[in-house]
Amino acid sequence: MSWTLKKKAQSLLAAEEGTIRKDWGGKVAIALVYPNTYAVGMSNLGFQTIYWHLNQLPGVVCERVFLPDHGDVAEMARTETVPFSLESMRPLTDFRLVGFSVTYEGDYLNVLRLLDLAGIPIRAADRRERDPLVLMGGVCAFSNPEPMAPFMDFIVVGEGEELVGEMIQAYREGGGEREAVLDAVARVPGVYVPARYDVNYLAEGPIATVTPRGEAPAMVTKRRLRDVNAFETISLVKTPHAEYGHMALLEVGKGCGRGCRFCLEGQVYRPVRHRSPESLGATVARIAAQGDGKRIGLVGACVSDYPWIGELLKTVEASGLELSISSLRADSLTPELVAALARGGHRTLTIAPEAGTERLRRAIRKAITDEQILTACDLIRANGIPNLKSYFMIGQPTETPEDVEAIAGLAERMLERLRALDPAGKPFGRLTLSISSFVPKPWTPFQWAPFDGAESLQAKLETIKSGVRRLSTVRVLHENPREAALQALLARGDRRVAGFLELAARHGGDWRRALREWEGDAGFYSTRARSVDERLPWDHFDVGVKKAGLIREWERAQAETAPLAVS
Repeated sequence: MSWTLKKKAQSLLAAEEGTIRKDWGGKVAIALVYPNTYAVGMSNLGFQTIYWHLNQLPGVVCERVFLPDHGDVAEMARTETVPFSLESMRPLTDFRLVGFSVTYEGDYLNVLRLLDLAGIPIRAADRRERDPLVLMGGVCAFSNPEPMAPFMDFIVVGEGEELVGEMIQAYREGGGEREAVLDAVARVPGVYVPARYDVNYLAEGPIATVTPRGEAPAMVTKRRLRDVNAFETISLVKTPHAEYGHMALLEVGKGCGRGCRFCLEGQVYRPVRHRSPESLGATVARIAAQGDGKRIGLVGACVSDYPWIGELLKTVEASGLELSISSLRADSLTPELVAALARGGHRTLTIAPEAGTERLRRAIRKAITDEQILTACDLIRANGIPNLKSYFMIGQPTETPEDVEAIAGLAERMLERLRALDPAGKPFGRLTLSISSFVPKPWTPFQWAPFDGAESLQAKLETIKSGVRRLSTVRVLHENPREAALQALLARGDRRVAGFLELAARHGGDWRRALREWEGDAGFYSTRARSVDERLPWDHFDVGVKKAGLIREWERAQAETAPLAVS
């Protein structure tokens, strides 16, 4: 092992509070892997929560593994160091179970890179008895895991707080032997064993059938927590090296009732489950008593929609803590909430109009009016917060050139309201437009829509940049549309996309080269519109979303056409 990498790991551990260290003797050893850097992984509440719950099981030891920093890969190759756990610095191959927590499709390549660096066969069919069992959980595991299915021994579909104990029990029932364990976990509701399903395709490309074998269920049903108050979701391991390491993160609930037609989270976490103010209040009081820092960050799909947000604000302030919230709904901002954020030291607030016109917002079912957005600007300035970040999305269904041009126009009107001096006479700072590319996601009404294409999206970005160029305090941030095209391929792909991922891993993560060499057609998965009658790669899962309802919302969105000009 590289002494340099070992010292780096020791330094990270020394800066942590709440690290769990357990003796390995007689225990099932699980590596919980976040396929991105330490800073990103340690800011993920789901990752931290499962780490804690696994380590509460008496016969289990769970340790964390992360993707090496970019500069460390050469050092690993030079010293022949393989990925190792943070707590005991053991290689991945020492663990009986290797579980990946995958939140973003872009991390699929990192999963394969880590397996390859560890010397674990990438495809499940090639693993031997002595190799670890490889599994996957996280949001990607119940949106559409099919591109990763050939690489996984099994996949945990849904919320894992209750499920992990059943998974370990099944592992013990199988005696640790590969096939016996797979037989046992396949019987656990919410566990998907890809090798137990045969997929057949139509001559023209789409899926014809997905047939289960043996005792595997025809439909894999997502697990969801019955009582969210029974489980805290907070940052349990504190570290200054996480992206949000300066604050204690606390989840206020699961899901969002708004039903935006592009949003995966708003669909798959239904029904909306809010933690009670009593439960959250107890957690806040404990955080304050432990002295875990001055700031608490509230996390959720739509925190400003939390029904008891006013009561929670009072609880946080009474505990002597400052408040932080990542993103807010412009139509649910209140003077009390913005004032509390200002007192907490916020210098930037974030809202998400998503579209430049009210018509397109209605089409995507984010019915925020221009006036509500401008009123939010007034509130922000009235409370002395100098910067505003706003999220917009391009390439959405029914979008017209006028919708794209309107983003710059709306930005100018927002800037006019923000430039008004605040009560203290301070000038406005900066308006940031963060532009993302629409990617059709499974389980949403837009799952049948085509991806717009990288060239079209690039042209739309240029339209927006040109429209705000004369506004000196407006900054435009955006992702590369080609990265969005990759996400569209992975989000809507089937098992045949695994060949592309394997090629990219073989080329050290060079997915552009892999696309050129891959025999498949990326456009078949991304830019092709799909019929509502087509069998989709994820149709053998049940995540609680009814297809009839999605079809109804898809048809309503398409009916929201641009208004006719009045002569």
